[in-house]
Amino acid sequence: MGQYTGLEQKRILVVEDVELNQFLARHIMESWGCVVQVVENGALAVESISNSDFDLVLMDIQMPVMDGIQATRQIREMKDGRKSSIPIVALTANALRGDFDTYLRAGMNDCLPKPFEEPALFKIVYKNIQKNKECPMNVLPEIIFPEVPAGISKRYDLSMVEAISGGDKDFIVKMLCLFLETVPPSLREMHSYTDKGEWLKVSKVAHKLKSTIDSMGINELMQTIREVESNGKTGVNTGALPSLVGAITDIMNQVMAEVKKDYSL
Repeated sequence: MGQYTGLEQKRILVVEDVELNQFLARHIMESWGCVVQVVENGALAVESISNSDFDLVLMDIQMPVMDGIQATRQIREMKDGRKSSIPIVALTANALRGDFDTYLRAGMNDCLPKPFEEPALFKIVYKNIQKNKECPMNVLPEIIFPEVPAGISKRYDLSMVEAISGGDKDFIVKMLCLFLETVPPSLREMHSYTDKGEWLKVSKVAHKLKSTIDSMGINELMQTIREVESNGKTGVNTGALPSLVGAITDIMNQVMAEVKKDYSL
């Protein structure tokens, strides 16, 4: 990680409600020498910026209480010019050009699709802190998720986590413990909303699980969780959602059992 220099002591505010994403972002940027503060929704982000100085904000889009768009608009309206002009980078799993345009119109400076890797994160943070405006939108290539190869027994792939860890095994174990701690409540919540036919709430839980599934490399669920999120949000083909939610639960339970066995957790 020694090649990531030039951001020492820069203060970064991470606005993100998924615990695994919080942990990943903090770990990466603290290894660069950044001072990182994490909050879980847009309202807390507005409060934090009102009370403290930061060099850059990494802003998730979909969050409870206040989303990233609303928070960005409130920040841009602050009377303190330094605070109102702070660079804000959208973090989003919606990697479409139209979404990027929406974020820019809301007052964001840039956008980084999730899941992200360390080189892409460093590039976008460095560029925006240094006020390098040569490329106004750092659009990364569309993320294409691989199919699960035949004969592969493992239902998860920690390649991304291992790359970010820099060989820190304690980091990997902490990441896996967070996974085991946070997934069961989300699955129970999604089942409860499914039983009640509250599809928009099902979609919101699926959005949160999507980041976890991507980070853990659970390839066979990457498209399924996106289908649940999209159909729950739009109300399209909701009759298929109970079976999809059931399939997600079954596979996630198998992944958790594998993780516990593989790492003696």
